[in-house]
Amino acid sequence: MSTINSRMTSFIQSELSISFEEANRLRVEYWKRYGTTARGMQERHGVSFQPFLSFSHHLPCFELYVKFKPYVGRILGSLIGKKYVVTNSPKNYAVEVLKKNGLLKYFDEICALEGMWINSQLRCKPARLLWQRILDKTGAKKNHHILVDDTLANLRTAKNMGFKTVWMREYFNKGPVHTKHIFNRPRYVDFMVSTIKDLTRVSGKIC
Repeated sequence: MSTINSRMTSFIQSELSISFEEANRLRVEYWKRYGTTARGMQERHGVSFQPFLSFSHHLPCFELYVKFKPYVGRILGSLIGKKYVVTNSPKNYAVEVLKKNGLLKYFDEICALEGMWINSQLRCKPARLLWQRILDKTGAKKNHHILVDDTLANLRTAKNMGFKTVWMREYFNKGPVHTKHIFNRPRYVDFMVSTIKDLTRVSGKIC
């Protein structure tokens, strides 16, 4: 279990006075149902975002937990077009991750959790309204948007909204719930890549 997931589970355990195992089950359940555990905690238990996210994303030795390979920057720099980070994490966390790894300069904008409120409701990935907002904001033509993501639910809704989709499987959780997808490409996935290195191989076909 990653450090952030573990801290989320610990927060839920303390907040709801339940076992660590039950808290972990709820963490996963809310992530699947709401797109982010934070939204599930708010919807189901009235827990505000800030304390939950502040606790779960507080990593004292940050650089030890979130570290990218040195070649990632070179690959990002070689890809044409504007690049956006769309994350269900807090913006300060996303910025810190990119800064620590020297990658912030490769992205034009970061769309993080705080900016996903639409009509007074949180619409994080994989919400269709979020993808529509991004389409409207960028102003690019249909099918000129490419989503690279490791979560199939995000790719599914994005494909329905006109995105080309790339399934990044490097960080894919190959647990029992995902077993049937390990070797098969879902119909809403245009390309599958094993690592970020493979993006350079398929970039000509995608664009």
